[in-house]
Amino acid sequence: SEHSGKITVNLPIKVKVDEITIEKEAETDFYFLSSIDLEDDDEDEDGNINSSNNTTATIPYVTKSVTLLLCHPRTGRTHQIRRHVRKAFEAPIIGDSEHGDSRVNRFWRTTVGLDRLGLHCWYLGLPPSSSSNSSVCDGEDGGDDGSIECMAPLTPDFMEALQHEALGPLWEEATRVEPRLEMEPYDERGGSFGRDYQKRCGDDEE
Repeated sequence: SEHSGKITVNLPIKVKVDEITIEKEAETDFYFLSSIDLEDDDEDEDGNINSSNNTTATIPYVTKSVTLLLCHPRTGRTHQIRRHVRKAFEAPIIGDSEHGDSRVNRFWRTTVGLDRLGLHCWYLGLPPSSSSNSSVCDGEDGGDDGSIECMAPLTPDFMEALQHEALGPLWEEATRVEPRLEMEPYDERGGSFGRDYQKRCGDDEE
């Protein structure tokens, strides 16, 4: 993959230990995939959006730009990725009700139907343990050292939002850089979706 634009964010995060708030080191690597800026015909010349509840009132500008990133947390603090994008880039994750902006979340919910946190655990790699055997969760060969590598394709609701016609260039560039984003969900052993999940979805659509 030709991931580019790596940015490493190294900002401490406040955590509670025995009811005492302390700062702990936190580090995340971010890799740029693609970005897009949507135009909005409802904005006035000053960049304000007219409120539907009061024709004379305006609210501050809500950005229509969105960026897809691959995030690699080097430490494991609570809400680390969500906090780092907010603090370092001043651009919270879409759908983040705790660290984000409700107006931004509402815009993307109504525009592309994304009614969830725009964050997905796509890959998980675990180091070997003394009692583990080589294992892999995505059908590819695992390492010989007993490490575990798992890949979880994007969920249908997330995939549908990213493939919305308004985000066409965003998705096209992201999948050019990282083709594995288009992997479809499957479950060989049952699990939460159950066996023959894809087949059942097809039957429901008929």
